[in-house]
Amino acid sequence: MDQPLTKTRLDRRPILVAALVCLTGAVLAGPLPTDDVPANAVTFAVALALCLALLAREGLWRPSAAYLVLFGLFHGGLLLSVAVRGADAFIAYDVSWLYEGYTAEATRLVILGMTAFTLCAELAAGRTGPSTVTAPATGDARPVDLPRGCGVIGLAIEFAGLAVFTTAVAGAAGFDQLTGSYPAFVQANQSDTLLGYGTLCIGMGATLAIIADRSVRIAAWLGFAAYAVVAFQVGTRGEVLFPLLALLVVEARRGRRIRPLWTILAVPCVLGLIGLVRTTRLPDGSGPASTLWSAPFDAVAEMGHSLRPTIEVLDWHAFGEPFRHGATLIVVPVRFVEKLTGWHGGPPVQDDRLFNVEILDRVGPVGGSPVAEGYHNAGLLGVLLLLGAIGYAIGWLDRRSATPLGHAAVGVLLLPLLVQIRNSFAPVPAQIAVGLLLLLVVHEVARWSEGRRAPRVGPS
Repeated sequence: MDQPLTKTRLDRRPILVAALVCLTGAVLAGPLPTDDVPANAVTFAVALALCLALLAREGLWRPSAAYLVLFGLFHGGLLLSVAVRGADAFIAYDVSWLYEGYTAEATRLVILGMTAFTLCAELAAGRTGPSTVTAPATGDARPVDLPRGCGVIGLAIEFAGLAVFTTAVAGAAGFDQLTGSYPAFVQANQSDTLLGYGTLCIGMGATLAIIADRSVRIAAWLGFAAYAVVAFQVGTRGEVLFPLLALLVVEARRGRRIRPLWTILAVPCVLGLIGLVRTTRLPDGSGPASTLWSAPFDAVAEMGHSLRPTIEVLDWHAFGEPFRHGATLIVVPVRFVEKLTGWHGGPPVQDDRLFNVEILDRVGPVGGSPVAEGYHNAGLLGVLLLLGAIGYAIGWLDRRSATPLGHAAVGVLLLPLLVQIRNSFAPVPAQIAVGLLLLLVVHEVARWSEGRRAPRVGPS
């Protein structure tokens, strides 16, 4: 008797890897036209599409795929926008640096960095699939390894971060800041290191809280929504976008299906909000205001300015400036040792070993980039090693177990790496240490709670 025919699913991974490697080899062998922005944009878009096709086989809300989407927006958004709309559409911003002779090399570095990230993430994650997702908790039921008290801990951390943020807004200009400018907010809080940890606590606390039962989860989302409204009005962008993405990744891992239609509708809305408040980031509200139609495109273009730090460091090293050999990556623990021991007279107040400080002093408030920082430390090898290490770390997160504590680990540890897309690497180890400490506290509370609930065996 003949066996029934069964359909076999073709494994596209070898094909995608081969295509990505071939494209990368072509980029290495033949440099792109220096000032041809459309050509650079097309090559970047093809590379990003191949990387996403490889990482997003189980969905765009996989940690590595979500990271790559945001990385692509911040490093190629301006290229794509200028290619489609022309440079004249961005008179509010200086884009002349795109035509100074380094754009092709910067695009090349971004593509190679994306490739290193993608391949290392795949190597670390292996074959993830639907088995890594659990169904969401319903009603007041709570998982056995994450008692309600852990959700309350997360909620307390989130609201502590909200208190820090509220204090920062009040210290800048009170409620008048809501109609003021973003530079005024930055100037009022540029020396406040507590604000950075406050926004970090909002994201990490909300991550812990949404994994708890229904009432705590709702309270966490309401608190984050209130923060997002104020933060958008003030003019901040990444401080909302990065934790929001981490929260959605966790929700997707927990089995809350985020339908493709919702994604298609929500992404332009979020980008539109970013574009509509972008004028608060400009001095004295200069520049034309975005319209409902142009706002998403303006937001993508503004985010894409993260390509500029790479172009700047290429210019520095083209004139013979030596590489930093990893100094910017380990400067925070080095500064701690210097402060503790008085080594070298202690850390300087203005320390250009901090990549964000150096960029601010030499270029201005243009943010950071793992591509730029990797190149500044060790050239092309630095880009490959840094993006490869980040990819391997996030691929490891892809493999975390489908338990509440596993989901918490993904959200808490993913957040600092998302933040680093637009900033320097220096605070990442400290932020990850904070996340690990929170996870340890949650784990110990869970063990203590399970110990109290365990039945006691007495004499019969």
